[in-house]
Parts: sequence; C-alpha cells; structure tokens
Amino acid sequence: MDKRFGDRFWMGSGVGTAALLVGACLYWASPYAATWDEVDFALALRRYDVLAMQPHFPGYPYFILGGMAVHALVANPAKALSILNVLVLCSAAFPIVWLLARHMPRSAALWAALSVLSSSYVLLAAARPMSDGAALGVLWWYIWAVEWARRRTTWPAQLWPAVLFSLLMGIRLSYAPFAAALLILWHEDWKTHRRLGRVAASLLAAAAFQFVWVAAVAATEGGLWPFFKLGWAFVVGHFSDWGGTATSPLPFWERVCRFVLDNFLWTGMASRNAWLLAAYAVVGAIAWRTGRFQRPRPLVVSALLYAVWALLAQNIEKPRHLLPLVHFALFYVWGRFLAAPKAWRLALAAAVVLLQSAIGIGLLHEQAKTPPAVYQLADDLRDKPQPFVVYTWEETRVFDYLHVPFPHKDVFHFSFFLQDKENYRHATIYMTNHVVDGFRAQGVDVSRHVRKVKTYRSSPLADPVYGTITLYEWVEE
Repeated sequence: MDKRFGDRFWMGSGVGTAALLVGACLYWASPYAATWDEVDFALALRRYDVLAMQPHFPGYPYFILGGMAVHALVANPAKALSILNVLVLCSAAFPIVWLLARHMPRSAALWAALSVLSSSYVLLAAARPMSDGAALGVLWWYIWAVEWARRRTTWPAQLWPAVLFSLLMGIRLSYAPFAAALLILWHEDWKTHRRLGRVAASLLAAAAFQFVWVAAVAATEGGLWPFFKLGWAFVVGHFSDWGGTATSPLPFWERVCRFVLDNFLWTGMASRNAWLLAAYAVVGAIAWRTGRFQRPRPLVVSALLYAVWALLAQNIEKPRHLLPLVHFALFYVWGRFLAAPKAWRLALAAAVVLLQSAIGIGLLHEQAKTPPAVYQLADDLRDKPQPFVVYTWEETRVFDYLHVPFPHKDVFHFSFFLQDKENYRHATIYMTNHVVDGFRAQGVDVSRHVRKVKTYRSSPLADPVYGTITLYEWVEE
C-alpha cells in the first residue's frame, strides 16, 4: 500500500509540476522577433517567400505551417511561433517517458523527463520564434520511433521513424546528422533479415517522405532547379564570414574549449547559474558512481555526429545549436540517477526540477517583459531629430520589420561605407558597435572617428550576439 501511495504521489506531483511549467512557458513565450532569423520566420506567417528570406532556405515548411495554425489564434506572429515551439517541445514528455519507462517505474520516468524538459536554458531558447523548440520536440519523437521500430522488427514499423525524420528536416535541416539513427535501424534490419529488398524499400520510402516537403517548397520558388540554386547560394554564405562556422579565424582549440566549457556546460547545462552548476555536479557524481543505464545506441551515435557538426559547421557564438546535446546529456544523467528510484533520489530530482523551473521562468519573464536591445535602439532613434542615417549589420532586418521611420543600411565593408556616406553630407551618421567591430576586423581602426552615444542591453543569455548594442556617432576630422 505504501509503495502504491508513493507512486501515486510522485506521479500526481509530477503531472501538476508539468502543467504549471507548461502554463508559465506559454504565458511568457517571447513576443519579439529580435534577430535576422526570427524576422525571417515571423514574416513568413504573413507571406511565404523563400527568395525574399521569408523564411530563409530551406523554407522550414512544417514549422511555418504550424505557426500559421497558431497565428490564426494569436495575432502576434513572433508570439505564435514561440507558443508553437513550447507546445511541440512539451509534447516530448511522452516519448521521453516511454524511453525511460523500460528502465524504471513510470513515476520515476516522469520525473526524469521533467528534469530533462525543465532545463532552464533550453526553455529560454525554445520559447522564441525560431525552429529550435519544435525541432527538439520532434527529435525526441523520432528517437522514440526508431527504438520502437527496432523492437518491432517489422518493415511497416520502419515507416514511422522515416515519416518523423522527414517532419524533422522540414522543421530544422541542421539536424540532418540524426539520420544516423535511421541508418543504424536499417543496418540492424539487414543483419536480421538479409533481404536487400527490405532495405531498398526503406530507403525509397524515406526519400519519398523527404520529397514531399522539398517539392512543396520548390513549387513556391518556380521548380526544383531554382530552389537548388537558391539553396547553393545560401549554403555558400553559411560557410563564409557571416555564417560563423569553422572558416572563422577562431583557433580550433579555442573553439573546442568555448564549445564544451562555455556553450555546453556553463550556458547549456547551468544557464550561467552557479547554483544549478553545483546541483548538476552533485547529481552527475552520484549518477556516475551508483547508476546503470543502457543508452539507446542510435541516440548515442547520432548525438556524437551532431556534436561534430555543431562544432565545425554552426555559429560558435550561438549556444542554442547545442540544445539536443544538452537534452541528451540530461537524459543520460537522470536515466542513471533514477534507474534505482529511491525516495531520496526522487526528492532530489524534484528539488532540481524546481530550481531549474524557477531559474527558467525568471529568464522567460525577463525575456518577455524586457524589449530586446535592438527594439530599445529603434525606439530611441524614433525620437532623434532628423536628418540622420544609421549603418548597421543584422539590425537593419529588425528595423524593416518594425517599420521604423528613419533611413538605415546594412554595411559590411569599409570601402562601401566611405562611398555611401557621401550621400548624407548634411545628415548625422550613426553606426552600431557591430559595424565598428566589423571595420576593425578588416584592419580599419575608426576609433578616432566615432563618439559613443548610448548602450542598450537585454538578456545576453537569450541573445548572445545582439543582447548588447552600442550606438556611435561618426565624427569627421
């Protein structure tokens, strides 16, 4: 009787905690489109046009389609996308519980899933108008479907993970390394049945599911060939200066240290909070010494491949690219920790969930109530006397989205700036710190030509690149 009461208590408290957490995330989902990519997605809900970067390549059709459905109920397009992310991510509680329930009671599996999904930084990054939250939610369904198909060993069972992987690619193409889980499934099927026809049929079915969304997006761009030409131009840009990938001048070992220590541990796992870092140090040590947990092989292999991809081919300045790795690490830690679900372990898990939730809700509240730095800049510039012009980097995309009444231009090369500013001889010239830093990276020191006007700040955790913007005025000698 006591054990049944204990299971019911932990199950009921877990469900209640989950409901409160989901409600808070929905209420404080971000209403702002504060970066170039977020503006791309928000504009796509009003007019879908990949060539106009609404959104950018490859079009993210399933994410935009879901956003349009929520937008029918929520007027603010950025808020609608943020809410969609929260809903899809929270749905991942089901596959995570099902994956863990093979190793522990359902009540312990629920608290382990809550410990994963209440990750403070993941909640903050997911409740924004990007595709990260929805992609992470679908990723968990996909991993569960692969494990389900591995146990069923029938060919029709392989269609479900193939469908979900197509859905995942139509939400976030950069999760492509997780195709390794499908390859492992097919390889095991080959070893079991030794039938080439089964494997070929699985490959063709997976390709057909991918073709559905590719063909749909290509049709909006005039056909497959124009779509692939557009894609090639975008990919080349992604691996150039603006992409922030391994072609950047950051030394490799410095990049690795930043990837592991800052982006993964300090930001991703601990949300830059010393108390949360200490809590995970304790939980991790206990789990490592006393726990046993059989990790799903497809998850491990695909996560390792994604880690290499995130290190070499994603912008190191944006820790949100590590969201799957943060979730998988938490899944493993809590799987080991609660594999032997004693009462004190469940109590410690509940304490960590409450700590994470409190930190995460505080971050969500700050993100929703404090306008992003670029919004603050736009509001201030509206009140400045004209004529003037503002030179920016990516901020100009947000200015367009906000329909500001003053002229602004993005400028990436100092030579272009020297030519263009001659058109504004009788106007005040402003520029942001990203322009100044960009000139400095080109070997041009403009410090004697600029005067600091004001610095605008919002959450650096929510937006590490544009969370701080300094406005400068150009001063001729």
